[in-house]
Amino acid sequence: MTEPTDYLLGELSGDEAAAFERAMAADPALRAEVERLRPVVTRLHRLPPAAWEPAQMPPLATPEAARRRLVLRPALAAACAVVLLAAGVGIGALLAGRDDESVGTRIALTPLDAPRTASGRITVADGVSLDVSGLPRSRDGDFYELWLLGADKKLVSLGSFAVGADGKARLNVPLPVNPSRFTYFDVSREPGDGNPAHSGLSVLRGRTRQ
Repeated sequence: MTEPTDYLLGELSGDEAAAFERAMAADPALRAEVERLRPVVTRLHRLPPAAWEPAQMPPLATPEAARRRLVLRPALAAACAVVLLAAGVGIGALLAGRDDESVGTRIALTPLDAPRTASGRITVADGVSLDVSGLPRSRDGDFYELWLLGADKKLVSLGSFAVGADGKARLNVPLPVNPSRFTYFDVSREPGDGNPAHSGLSVLRGRTRQ
């Protein structure tokens, strides 16, 4: 089976990508795994060139070999990055777009196209934690998705989640960009159609600065 990292890194042909998207539409677990990895891949795309090619190479056996440069395949680099992130090694020093002013903030989300009793809360620290309650249960392959939304309509997906019969859910994801560069945290309801774009059905929303 095609790996989610191959899909997110754009290493699939057009036919392979289409087949993988059909598989995601039919498999909520696979779709959830892709969305869990998406913020990590977004971070990888923002790494400077120095993170992909070492500045110095160890001496090799021949002069011809010594002139070669070591270049990591993106999929291997992705695996390395996941390990580094999990271990807490300072990969954050290589990532652009984060500063301390967003750390430790709490943001209330208010209902839009949702019951009036629905609510949500964002906590921004090393990553983003989302707690929601009062939302309709996820059904028929649909799911909810957390986004950063800019005034220019720019969107960054942070992750997807399902809501149970109690109307509650919790999501914990990395934070690939500085939220202060965006206007809103937005929660949308998404159909299970394999389309990664925002559905236009926003259920909760709150300003990144309150």
